Amino acid sequence: MSNPMKKVAIPLGVVLAGSLALTACGGGGDNEKNGGASPSAQSESPSASATASPSPSASSSASASPSAESGMPEKPAELTIWPDDNADKLDVIKGIAEKYTAKTGIKINIKPVAMNDQPDVLSLDGPAGKGPDLFYQPGIGALVVKGLVQPLKTNEDVLQTFTPESLNALSQDGTLYGLPLVTETYALFYNKKLVPQAPATMADLEKIMQEQTDAKKQKYGFLFEATNFYYAWSLMGGNGGYIFKPSDDGKFDVKDIGLNKEGAVTGGKLIQSWIQKGYIPKDVNGDIVGGLFTQGQVGAVINGPWAIQDYKKQLGEDVAVAPLPTLDNGNHPTSFIGVKGWMLSKFSKNPEWASDFAAFLTNEESALDYFKQTGEVPPVKSVLNNTELTNDPLVSGFSQQIQYGIPFPTVPELDHVWDPMANALKFIAGGNDVQASLDDAVKQVQDKMKMAGAK
Repeated sequence: MSNPMKKVAIPLGVVLAGSLALTACGGGGDNEKNGGASPSAQSESPSASATASPSPSASSSASASPSAESGMPEKPAELTIWPDDNADKLDVIKGIAEKYTAKTGIKINIKPVAMNDQPDVLSLDGPAGKGPDLFYQPGIGALVVKGLVQPLKTNEDVLQTFTPESLNALSQDGTLYGLPLVTETYALFYNKKLVPQAPATMADLEKIMQEQTDAKKQKYGFLFEATNFYYAWSLMGGNGGYIFKPSDDGKFDVKDIGLNKEGAVTGGKLIQSWIQKGYIPKDVNGDIVGGLFTQGQVGAVINGPWAIQDYKKQLGEDVAVAPLPTLDNGNHPTSFIGVKGWMLSKFSKNPEWASDFAAFLTNEESALDYFKQTGEVPPVKSVLNNTELTNDPLVSGFSQQIQYGIPFPTVPELDHVWDPMANALKFIAGGNDVQASLDDAVKQVQDKMKMAGAK
């Protein structure tokens, strides 16, 4: 069955050359903790279409922020940003902020706030005058509807440094609200000591599960967060499922929900079969996946590039990355593609200078430094061409998978999908009927949409 979701099919060389077709990470929240605790389900629902309007900011080279003195208002004494609360990444951001302060004299006040929590915290702190100028989010999601962002304007030189699709992920109705720092999907990590060659098909993967799984000894051939919709979706979409029916013009019919139709049901049954066979624990989570994999107890796992540094630290040269194995129908699993970036707060009193700092945080020099220290790939064209990325076999594995990924539906209604699907997957893992569980989830999504005012 062909997949009705619009896929991104791009040759690898083109992907690394900067034509990544991306829109907006994850399924959720922060994916970086514990070597890959996954995105939680609520914050990964980006929206979008886009073009940004140029601003009167002074022109600059592609590797510098649009500075400054010409046409800009008076400098503020400081700007406040809310990065995610990941300690490793905070060090990189602090270093970039120090460079910006040295260049402009503007102090950067860094207040870490968990990425998933930022919209709720901002809705309270913003009106009270305690919010940030910039905050960090996985796509535009419902930020516009909630009144948490304002348009970000910068010059065309800056916009041209990014892949167009990454700007789309932070836009809505043609208006840009942030600048992208990271683009990502998930793929198959494997331990070459246990799995010398990456499985090409699900049949190959199931053979590894059968041969290497001994739950009593906490040894598994393969693990992934089976009840996390962010990851489970790849098996549903690859089997022909869809979330909201897409049209050729890039829009979505939110009244046509495909989460309980044949493709999604087939994916749900596959997940349930692995749990019933004892290949995957029904209560598996990101900590279990990352912990057992880095201990050498698991042959292969699904995770994202945020896990690279931790996995390399623990497993060294034994860790490798490959695209997800093909399904029985011959299709590739359709992993979600995400973009995270710096959003301009609706409550910023210095939007021009906050936009200037966003450009500095994401310029070529900063983006390359961020990649070197975190392993996360920026959608900056010149960095995607850099040999630091193109010669990295782990990055190459993700670049292959991204050819088969799909962007999140660019509608705010996606916010209503995560909780019902998380519940449905838990019921499926517990042995409940797959079709009935997904029917219930779709009913919950429809009810949530009605409560939110959908017609």
